[in-house]
Amino acid sequence: MFLAHILPFATAIGIIAVAAALQAATGMGMALFAAPLLALVNPALVPGPMLCCVVALSIAVAWRERLAIDPRVLGLSLLGLLLGCGVAAIILLVLDRMQLRSVFAILILAMVLLSFSGLPVRPSRVALLVGGTASGVLGTMFGVHGPPIALVLQHEPANRLRATLCAFFAAGCTVSLFVLAVIGAFDVAGLGLGLALMPGVAIGLVLAPPLARRIDRRRARIAVLVISALSALALLLR
Repeated sequence: MFLAHILPFATAIGIIAVAAALQAATGMGMALFAAPLLALVNPALVPGPMLCCVVALSIAVAWRERLAIDPRVLGLSLLGLLLGCGVAAIILLVLDRMQLRSVFAILILAMVLLSFSGLPVRPSRVALLVGGTASGVLGTMFGVHGPPIALVLQHEPANRLRATLCAFFAAGCTVSLFVLAVIGAFDVAGLGLGLALMPGVAIGLVLAPPLARRIDRRRARIAVLVISALSALALLLR
């Protein structure tokens, strides 16, 4: 009985640690990697508790690289995100848990395909607003803010991309948690689960610097996308 409770949670912390290390080292991958895997371990860990971890990690990285943040890009994308959070709140009030799981898996697969597509998207005003809105919807519903806005910013210099994305995630995930709390989808119990996962964030931050020196970013990106797709398929077939 003891192991039945401890092993799943240790697995969840391990998932967060790997995802946080990837995010801090490469600027991508935390939510896309962690969300479907955490949903398989325990659906209660997504989206609220996982978003707590994303907020903590994103604040740490954004502060470390704050001089590289692009204020124009951040402002426009956050404006879109606010709209997306409102849309997501309405959807969450309409769909039941079983429907959400299927929608979640399908959208993860769609984001993986978009990430592989290599579409020539540029960070125009319209693209930033649309990308921010899509990120707000996905992030509030499932804790995965990254793929839409990352697609818009994919051609930015690496340091600006990493810093701006993490600033976006820090603000966006905080707004999403507020929206979830307002509609009753995130409460004190969810906050407790999020805090319990924080050791994974700390481990990831420690592992990130040596990982950044050794990792092949292209291969890491492909690995994250493949794992995300397989996890989403497992959710659909569960």
